[in-house]
Amino acid sequence: MYYQAEVILPRGMTESDPQRQTLRLAKGFITHMLVGFPPGCQALARLQVFDKGWQLLPWTPGQSLGWDNIMLNFPFTYPLQVEPFEVVIRAWNLDDSYEHTLTVGVTMDEGQHDRGWLEFLQQLKEASV
Repeated sequence: MYYQAEVILPRGMTESDPQRQTLRLAKGFITHMLVGFPPGCQALARLQVFDKGWQLLPWTPGQSLGWDNIMLNFPFTYPLQVEPFEVVIRAWNLDDSYEHTLTVGVTMDEGQHDRGWLEFLQQLKEASV
């Protein structure tokens, strides 16, 4: 299954007052992530993706993504096994002249997966808190 959100960011936003948008998903594994920054963003439109307060993108807490004229589509293995099955997109736009629309896409595999992988990721999350 593929899920997508378009995040419209008004001009002149700050990181301290970001826009939050929820992308509702299904139980399963995230297998790919897509993030699109249209031409003209000049890295002024910034984005983070979270699962229940855990920062997924970028992986380094406190960092944000921001580019210009690029569509990233990359493999990303992450389990969503506990409700709510969703990610929260946190974004802002430092551009004081133009609004920007960012795209976030998630591909899910709703089938069964190796339980060892789930346990490994849970231990990794707990160790980094």
